[in-house]
Amino acid sequence: MKPIEGYDLVNEAGEFKQLPPMIVGVRITKVVDVPEKEYLEIYSDITKGEYANYFKALVDSGLKDTSKHIRSYKISALPFFKAFITAVEKTNPGYKWDWDEQKLVGKNVIAVFGQEEYVDNEGNIRIGTKLVEFRSLEAYQQGRIKLPELKRLPEDQKPAAKTVESGSANLGILEIPDSELPF
Repeated sequence: MKPIEGYDLVNEAGEFKQLPPMIVGVRITKVVDVPEKEYLEIYSDITKGEYANYFKALVDSGLKDTSKHIRSYKISALPFFKAFITAVEKTNPGYKWDWDEQKLVGKNVIAVFGQEEYVDNEGNIRIGTKLVEFRSLEAYQQGRIKLPELKRLPEDQKPAAKTVESGSANLGILEIPDSELPF
């Protein structure tokens, strides 16, 4: 293998705890308008607490920025877009939406993270956490925001039970006595 230029300057990927379901304050860090598809890509990061700057840490470790949330402004989705804009306006006193999406950068808003089932590349059902919606600080202070329940896969999207024929795989667990471990 030929050496990769800049290899010594690359930081190792760290270990990251999966975000739990939570209601938390975030700051919008980047906005990208995708006019041909009529939506904004909203990137944000957690502002305080144990998970502060969680998404920045992912990116700094060389991983993908998974904070992207789509806010469609198609006519059919306009009520949801307006709910997002209203949440930002109510959370940032003096801010009024003026159709300049870049002015959203730096604004605070409440984010609701929920969990959902998905099928991984090996066909296993896993649980992931994702941003479900943005809400206003006012709604948070009034206790009007609830954590969503786990979103389960519909039965018809769940993988078939895996079966292994006898002798086709070694399903035993390798057991190593503590005395043989190097630590």
